[in-house]
Amino acid sequence: MKRLLSLLSLGALCHAAWADAPTHDLYALPLDELVRVQTPPQADVGSRDGAHNAPDALVPIDVYTAEQLQSVGPLQLTQALAALVPGMNHPRPSIADGTDHAPPFTLRALNPDQVLVLVNGKRQHQGALLHMNGTIGRGSTGVDLDAIPLLAVERVEVLRDGAAAQYGSDAIAGILNIVLKGYGHTSQAQLHLGQTTAGDGLQRQASVFYTRPLAGDGFINLTAELRDRGATNRAEPDPQDGGRTNLHFGDADTQDALLAWNAEVPRGDTTLYTHGQVSRRHSSAGAFFRPAGDERNLPALYPQGFLPRIEPRISDLSATLGAKGRWADGTQWNLAYTGGGNDFHFYVANSLNRSLGLSTPTTFDSGATAVAQHSLNADFSRAFGPHLLAGGYEYRRERYRIRAGEPASYLLGPDSPWYAGAQGFGGFAPDNAVSAQRSSHALYLDLKYALAPTLTLNAATRAEHYSDFGPTVNGKLALRLQPTPTWLLRTSISSGFRAPSLAQTNYTSTSMVRDGAEILQFGHYGVDHPVARALGAADLKSETSQHFTLGTVWRPTHNLTASADTFITDIRDRIMPTGYIAGWNLAQLSPQAQAILQQQHVDGATYFTNAVGTRTRGVDLRLDYQHDLPQGRRWHLSAGWQHARTRITQVNRAPAVLGVDMTDLILDPYTRVTMESGQPSSAFKLWTAYSTPRHTLAANVSRYGSYASTYGYTPVTFAARWTLDLQWRYQINTHTTLTLGGTNVLNTKPEAWGETDDAITGAGKPIRYSQYAPFGYNGAAYYLRLGIQF
Repeated sequence: MKRLLSLLSLGALCHAAWADAPTHDLYALPLDELVRVQTPPQADVGSRDGAHNAPDALVPIDVYTAEQLQSVGPLQLTQALAALVPGMNHPRPSIADGTDHAPPFTLRALNPDQVLVLVNGKRQHQGALLHMNGTIGRGSTGVDLDAIPLLAVERVEVLRDGAAAQYGSDAIAGILNIVLKGYGHTSQAQLHLGQTTAGDGLQRQASVFYTRPLAGDGFINLTAELRDRGATNRAEPDPQDGGRTNLHFGDADTQDALLAWNAEVPRGDTTLYTHGQVSRRHSSAGAFFRPAGDERNLPALYPQGFLPRIEPRISDLSATLGAKGRWADGTQWNLAYTGGGNDFHFYVANSLNRSLGLSTPTTFDSGATAVAQHSLNADFSRAFGPHLLAGGYEYRRERYRIRAGEPASYLLGPDSPWYAGAQGFGGFAPDNAVSAQRSSHALYLDLKYALAPTLTLNAATRAEHYSDFGPTVNGKLALRLQPTPTWLLRTSISSGFRAPSLAQTNYTSTSMVRDGAEILQFGHYGVDHPVARALGAADLKSETSQHFTLGTVWRPTHNLTASADTFITDIRDRIMPTGYIAGWNLAQLSPQAQAILQQQHVDGATYFTNAVGTRTRGVDLRLDYQHDLPQGRRWHLSAGWQHARTRITQVNRAPAVLGVDMTDLILDPYTRVTMESGQPSSAFKLWTAYSTPRHTLAANVSRYGSYASTYGYTPVTFAARWTLDLQWRYQINTHTTLTLGGTNVLNTKPEAWGETDDAITGAGKPIRYSQYAPFGYNGAAYYLRLGIQF
């Protein structure tokens, strides 16, 4: 009852702020209508004043509810968000080593590591996988959202603004705040079964959400989930292999087990809380096929050729323990510890080490990468009438490790001079093993000041010191003017940064070849490695950004909101891997650099460097409308459009020792096209749901704008595409629901390489689609879902 009264009071206040009707209108409603009153979506992110109305915020914030996330079909959080959020890109690459098994997402045409992810307002650790193949997000790490069960999520808040001055590193493109279910929910279970119309990709999933209320609005929530997703394959028959389909080009075969929790226990004026998740994923996907006559094959082992399979085991853990409360003078405080990490352990099956001859094993442990993160937060805030002063301290410690694989996964044996290690994914050698760590301290201050009843200023600053690259200070100013109760203007300007990840600084992966009597090494080197240092590598600096947003919100009634925002994000010193530094690859490579390669017994090398500056310009449009109809019916429509383009505006100097220009070292045509045009230039999303007491029909329409890739060094542009998701949910009785739905029911496929220009792309190749395709290439899929409340 306390929560219901709070909700009604909040609804009355929101209604008074945004509409002309007086507050007592709500209290005059009958109870059956009162419980259906829709209040503006609430958000915690963007300001330190606690939960606030998202449409009324000083910065652009979108809120996606559990109803929306569950209605688009996929029960993986990343795919559900990508189906709803304009400007969120989540391609599903294939034949891309580890990226097949944990594909990253991006926001606003930037990189995966330029988005900060929070869970209940606390920083979530990055994944251990460094995406090093030719995928969107190459050279970066990203958070694995699919380690969080969707049934545990109450809402997701998307902050569309630079926020590093408030939340620290990574918040350049924006913030995702995943809010877990709290008090007042009902225990439930779900069974999900689905498959593509092509007959593959069988999905079986079982989820249980259990909640137990405690005294004083306390609660304990547990969510357990098992997923089994079969592989999909859209590879074409290979005319050079007798018309067999020998490749795997599609989703990986994955099995996941997940557990999440969220709990609050009030004790007087203090509330103890904890939340977190633990998950384990087993996955399998193919590398490139080795034909029978390929010199990398041993016909005695694989007379028909072989398809190596990369089969990682991925573990993810995060846990937060904290306490919060209010002192007698009204000061709110929050103390918390968050710890967690991600472990990505590579295994390879159906393979061989060609250099070991017939003594080779066919399965390999290729080693692992792992990250760990521990942070302590102390937050304080106090309201002074309409004003708010908040601040705090954060200590964070991070660790990155590479563990070597078994010897056969990386050794160069006597049988072949060129093909050392496991085919598909060569193992990490002992020389690649690393254990690196760093710490940071941050002080931050946030001021919200009402200059006038209709004019609010927000100022924030954050000073931070990293043990590896030193101090950084960032600031933000936001201004909101509300000249009428139904219309507001908002603008913000801020500076931000992204600390170079420990993976970018320390990642090393090498292999060996034999050149006559000499054994040469080649691969990627950490910036502190002697080979990288000799070739001009320097300590990585943080990426720095400047962000500007200008927008308006119009809310003529309590159930209609429209907004328009334009933004500019400038980033300097973006971190990228170099091209392959070798005499045969860079024609102008200096004699000094070639001598260094010879002295170090290295065939060629890459490393990370601060390379370029970019500018991203964009426009966001949003519309949300809710309408209550007679007899308990309701219609809800939410639409959004984003247009964003990134352009390279500055190229740093290359190390003098190399004797080449940075453009030649970094920006080959493939890299430039990927950075500037590899993601859709625009995105449109329209989600709508019509509900009655027994039925709910939801539709989700998406338009993915054009994007580009390269065939060799030739740019190829792929056309925009529309997709449609449908779902019908039937309330069988008070406790049971049956859901039937389809994703991409029009069976839309991305434009294929051969449709673009057969002469350029070579139609008839086994791989028809670019791995940059923003909605994948599986086509239509249908599912059946049974839900039970208990």
